[in-house]
Amino acid sequence: MMLKIKILMMALSMNVFAATQNFSTLSLEEKYDHFVSLGVPATPLEDTFNYYDNNLDLFSNQRYVSIIDYSQNSRNKRFYIMDMETGELQREYVAHGSGRNRLGFPVADINHDGMLDRCMHSKFSRKLRLVKHRRWGMTRPGFIRVDGTYHSSKFAYGEYKRTKAANALLLNGLEASSSDVRRNAVVIHEASYVYDKPVRQGRTLGCPAVAQGVVKRFINKLKGGSLLYSYVPQCK
Repeated sequence: MMLKIKILMMALSMNVFAATQNFSTLSLEEKYDHFVSLGVPATPLEDTFNYYDNNLDLFSNQRYVSIIDYSQNSRNKRFYIMDMETGELQREYVAHGSGRNRLGFPVADINHDGMLDRCMHSKFSRKLRLVKHRRWGMTRPGFIRVDGTYHSSKFAYGEYKRTKAANALLLNGLEASSSDVRRNAVVIHEASYVYDKPVRQGRTLGCPAVAQGVVKRFINKLKGGSLLYSYVPQCK
């Protein structure tokens, strides 16, 4: 009986392996259908796959593609990480920018309901010098490349505080709306005000922040030049 069970388990594991191996040979359209069936929102996924297909030379890490769907509430797992080789989907909670000005008003999500409302300060606020620039503290929409890793001492928790290991991901904007992420230190990092559960998340100074202990789940997947789409249709 035990032998039969072992043989069955081996057969099942071989079937899973074959399925993951075959996924990489599917067309982009077939991969699109697969990820939509797993719950990835269709509109940002179509945008992402079109950009990915037309700009492959920009990405040295072509295995992983990710989307943050800021049209969703922060209570949702709106960070989608897709494995283009196996078809695996990973989802995480992520915070958005507050857009806080010098008077302390978080104009990007002013009522703190978990929904991102704005990605740009008014010209009036800039003229009065309430902000350094119009994207100050704001979430940046658009296509972004996830580049290298580094250790952020400011946002180091648990093992990262002790080991000083890389715990954050550097970002590089690929279009006008995301072009300033590198020079304004917009990165993916952990934060104490983000939680790994379905609650209204805290707000950042523009960074897509995740909960403590979560970065290790994807830092090695996304680093090295993968595509990230910051989808913010309300900011178009």
